[in-house]
Amino acid sequence: MEKQHTVLGKVLFLVLLFALSLGAGLTAQAAENEGAVTARPIVANPPKSNATPSSVYGQTSSKSLPMDGIVVKENKSLDMQIEDELDDYDDEPVQSIADPLEGWNRFWFGFNDIFYVYVAKPAYTAWETITPHQVREGLSNFWHNLLFPMRFVNNLLQFRFMEAGVEFARFIANSTAGMGGFIDVAKYKKPVVPVHPEGEDFGQTLGRWGIPHGCYLVWPFIGPSSVRETFGWAGDYFAYPGFAVGYAWKAPWYVISGIEVGFFFNDLDDVLPTYMSIRDAAVDPYIMMREAWVRYRAIQVAR
Repeated sequence: MEKQHTVLGKVLFLVLLFALSLGAGLTAQAAENEGAVTARPIVANPPKSNATPSSVYGQTSSKSLPMDGIVVKENKSLDMQIEDELDDYDDEPVQSIADPLEGWNRFWFGFNDIFYVYVAKPAYTAWETITPHQVREGLSNFWHNLLFPMRFVNNLLQFRFMEAGVEFARFIANSTAGMGGFIDVAKYKKPVVPVHPEGEDFGQTLGRWGIPHGCYLVWPFIGPSSVRETFGWAGDYFAYPGFAVGYAWKAPWYVISGIEVGFFFNDLDDVLPTYMSIRDAAVDPYIMMREAWVRYRAIQVAR
């Protein structure tokens, strides 16, 4: 019996020893695993793309935008084009014009500058003070309506028959519903073809025919011109209402000329601000005015 107890004690001792050895082994393996660095899979770098980054999203894409991006063109009216031309006239090579009489032209330019600044501008400021805007606008509309023959004939001479028809329709509408032209009722109607309110003159007609400017000229009181534009004024004179009135009623020339000068004076609100802005911004006002005028007339001829 005592011998059996001795054998059983040895077995229990061996089992206990085996359990302790197994526990120590597991603890050591866990400690070893905890201190080890876990191996990571090797991932290759993505291939470098040669696509141009998008100028919109700033990301690479298989459908990236071209280097110049998206070109947006603004649909500008003629007035805005002319304003841009006057503002940016020195950003590009200017359209040259022969000026062999520069000394003579500068003399008359200085004369006109004194007249515009010290006579015409104060006089027009007084005119604005004593007359309501509606009166000045009505007189301007009336004078513009009277110049219909000049615009109509020059459209025909340029083979612009649709524009001539629009001018004729405007003249009829303004002369009847517009109380003789004092109210521009036609401006609220959409024409068949776009026609600029300034219309056409004989100088533009000569330009459309391919006749060059010739040399640059400056006329007293009138301002910038050229040989071509001078002949244009002469041609327009026969389409002026004063010519017809003087021929039909034998009115004195100085009376007719005085009335026409009065209408031109009433329209200085469109001329003086432009002249003063160009004059004040220029280092050499004569050169700036000459080049701006040449480009302005080029746009009018090409429109």
